[in-house]
Amino acid sequence: MYKTWLNKFKLALVEEDIEGLERLLDELDYKALATNLANDKEVLNETLHQIRALMQEAIELINSKKDKKAIEIQKFKKALTYLKA
Repeated sequence: MYKTWLNKFKLALVEEDIEGLERLLDELDYKALATNLANDKEVLNETLHQIRALMQEAIELINSKKDKKAIEIQKFKKALTYLKA
């Protein structure tokens, strides 16, 4: 189940699908993950490491998109001010 989740998250990240990333983050159940993988600590640690790395990439992507949108808004505001003058 979690390999499927990881694959979907990776795909959403590559496609820069912010809504998909948010939906997948909402679906992730850490408690169930820990319970299901408790017998194999190595697999649990590796899975959690992958999830952490992917989440860091997702945060960077979201921040980058947010910064680009802020720049676009600033440009539109300047253009609007120029047109009103």
